[in-house]
Amino acid sequence: MKNPAWRMLPIVVFAVAMIGALAFNIALVSRSRSALASTILRNPATVRTARFHIAAIIPDAVDPFYGHLVEGLREEADRQNAALQVFYYSASAIGEGSNPSEEVWRWFEIALRSKTDGIILFQSKGMETSRFAAEAESAAMPFVPLAMDAPAQWTRSGVSGDSFSQGKEASSLVLGLLGSAARIGIILSADTSQGYAQAEEPFYRGVVEMIKNRPGAAIVAAVREEESILGGEDACARMLSSHPDINAILCIDAKATIGAAQVIIDRGIVGQVVIIGSDENSEVNRLIEKGVVHASIVRDAAAMGRSAVALAVGQRIGIRKPERISVGYHVKPERGTTP
Repeated sequence: MKNPAWRMLPIVVFAVAMIGALAFNIALVSRSRSALASTILRNPATVRTARFHIAAIIPDAVDPFYGHLVEGLREEADRQNAALQVFYYSASAIGEGSNPSEEVWRWFEIALRSKTDGIILFQSKGMETSRFAAEAESAAMPFVPLAMDAPAQWTRSGVSGDSFSQGKEASSLVLGLLGSAARIGIILSADTSQGYAQAEEPFYRGVVEMIKNRPGAAIVAAVREEESILGGEDACARMLSSHPDINAILCIDAKATIGAAQVIIDRGIVGQVVIIGSDENSEVNRLIEKGVVHASIVRDAAAMGRSAVALAVGQRIGIRKPERISVGYHVKPERGTTP
């Protein structure tokens, strides 16, 4: 009969090998950490230490507007020596009664508990922000809401676009081309959460303001695009089917612009209908270059981002008070130039 001790020998050898391997791995990790620490200590110039921590909560949407917005946030954060943390919420993250969903609140509470130096929140889909503002004020934390257009409930601080001026600019371009013969169709946003009736939409009112002193020119139709990816295309097709005399289409965003252009191409009437679009991305730029879209009114989303970070940091260090800021736009291509 074999000695039981010999039976245990393979087990002992295997255990010793495992312990040795584990010890070797621990040593490697320790050496790696030590090397990293010593590198940082030897080269402090390579380590960027931010003075401020800013949190931004914005929609996770395909609209190029939001991409440019984040670019502006990051640009100004770098200028202000701030670390920017961006949280994305789904485009449908609004609960019942225009209250933000748990998703939005979760990001806000994380930013609040992290004791950031400012919270930036893009207000969309009818989001009510008064509670956010109250919570931030209680924590003595700057809070800067953003929106396409300033909601009525903004009383202290916020950065917004100016769809009214955008509508005026778009109609001005059309009147410059068609004059009193302009028969205008307008594609408005699917978002009705701000409570605007169609005739109260800032973009629509801007068009009305511009053409009221041009006898003969008229708004023939205005429709809302749907939420779907083909929403702009469907809206344009419906409008032209009901009003074939339309010779100019004004679009509220990039989706409407691309959709309207596709309808014009499909119907073979490029050059017969003037399209004034909004915002920009590679597809809108291509349509301008091809002459399908005459021009695009590009909302300055990057300026909105820069203004928001600058305002948050300024409040944190006490050199600025809460204020309402309206950013502008630019026309692409610029007036007097060709695509």
